[in-house]
Amino acid sequence: MTTYWAPLLHIYQPPTQDVRVLKEIDKECYKPLFSILEEYDNAKFTLNINGTLIDMLNEFGLEDTIDLIKNLVSESKLEIMGTANFHPILPLIPKKEAFHQIQINEDMNRKVLGNSWERKGFFPPEMAISSKIDKYIKEIGYEWVIQSGIAYPGEEKSLTWPYDIIYKSPNGLKLFFRDDILSNKISFNNITAKEFTIELKKVHKDEDQQYNNNTYVVTAMDGETFGHHFKNYEKTFIKKVLEIINDDKEIEITFISMLDHYFPISDTNLIPRESSWSTSENDIEQKLPYPLWNHSENKIHNFYWKIVKNLNKLMNLIDTLDLSKEWNIRNYYNTARWFYDRSICSDTTWWANPDRGIWSPNMIYKGVVLLMKSALNAHLALIHANRDDGEVYYDSISNYHGLLMMEISFFAQKKISLAS
Repeated sequence: MTTYWAPLLHIYQPPTQDVRVLKEIDKECYKPLFSILEEYDNAKFTLNINGTLIDMLNEFGLEDTIDLIKNLVSESKLEIMGTANFHPILPLIPKKEAFHQIQINEDMNRKVLGNSWERKGFFPPEMAISSKIDKYIKEIGYEWVIQSGIAYPGEEKSLTWPYDIIYKSPNGLKLFFRDDILSNKISFNNITAKEFTIELKKVHKDEDQQYNNNTYVVTAMDGETFGHHFKNYEKTFIKKVLEIINDDKEIEITFISMLDHYFPISDTNLIPRESSWSTSENDIEQKLPYPLWNHSENKIHNFYWKIVKNLNKLMNLIDTLDLSKEWNIRNYYNTARWFYDRSICSDTTWWANPDRGIWSPNMIYKGVVLLMKSALNAHLALIHANRDDGEVYYDSISNYHGLLMMEISFFAQKKISLAS
């Protein structure tokens, strides 16, 4: 009886990240973590690294971390997933922008890994999933997608997910669900390496051990957990787990892409519940599948998405322009696109959750500035093309920007008042 453990690490930094912080994370986490994986022959980790992080590592002299990743891929210790380059919440953006973000990331993967990279697994940022996104992913050509355990449409309020069979969506995309319980125990440093390996062997098994089938467990968390969020955690957890499993015949580490070699695929199709890896059952009951990024009672979120909605309309308009007509039109168009791609990263709205203890006015504003720069340049492209059909959208963006800034001030005053 074997338990197949398929670990997934997700590493990402927003395009607005401070260079000092990036270098600190690289020193504390990325280099030591990947160096540990180099030491162990039994290491097999599925890795999601967004193209924007690859870009920043190269730009700021941290290429040796990229070299470590490339070496681990060549040694079959890492498999690299597809994702959306600047980490947007895919269900909340237009299809063409989702496809654009995925394509940018694929281009980066091929640039770094060459022809060795293939479309296999897909990581939706924040595991924000919907049936619509599953369709997009399959349409592009991916074989499987990772989702949070809460996305599994099993019995209501039951923390269960598949562990001995693999399901597909109606269009044939293989669906893998992370074990939310074990993943969160690791993420919050609530389990030791020894406890984890014991738990791996007994999870999904009957207490009397009458159930003797092989099982699989997918864990997934931010790679920054190891060494950055928790100092030396890459040594006290990852290193020790690899050592323990190396001598344990009941646990085998495998890539997620290899699980279908060991487990059957069901004839029953599933449609995942709209959710993310930060979504609770209570959120789903309240019809809030992506609560940290689009909460109906969060006015900052509301104004942010109103800005994005109008900006999307501006971007649609400039996509109709003849860019060969005038240099200024092309320049403003390219600048608008550059800022737009970065502006829809998930971080802006994530930092706007003061009621959940997630609050940074400066991080919010960094993202909002990108939105406004994109809107300004899109507006200027239309002006140089003698088009006035974008003015109503630009005026709306300016209006909602003012309201959003007022809301940031309101929340700041509220927090000070509550603290006093």
